[in-house]
Amino acid sequence: MSINSVEEGGEPPDGLGQIRELCSGEVSFKTEGWRNLIFMGQLRLWVGNQVRVTDAVLCLNHNNPTYPTKLYMAENVGGPVNWNETNVPLLGRYWHSFSWRDVSSALPYHEILAAHLAPLASDKAA
Repeated sequence: MSINSVEEGGEPPDGLGQIRELCSGEVSFKTEGWRNLIFMGQLRLWVGNQVRVTDAVLCLNHNNPTYPTKLYMAENVGGPVNWNETNVPLLGRYWHSFSWRDVSSALPYHEILAAHLAPLASDKAA
């Protein structure tokens, strides 16, 4: 079965189907050193009441127990969050990330992404 084929339940066997629906570009698993990553090309997301589009990387095994997963974006998209990391080297590029804690790596991939994106769509500071 190819990675893009769909099983009976409608989800591709790699578990990335719902994330692919949010992206216009490539969505794939990557590894770098000890990190297990999902690269998301041209991810569409809400920041307040505006749709933004940017490349992003979801780290599924961040090395901090308070931040077991981490979302990196190609640009600081704004929103009511603490953008505490800039110029993080990953996959041959530099990324930005905001502080958002306690998103479990045990969740399905799309739920990890949704938990990280939720504070951006909020009108309250995270």
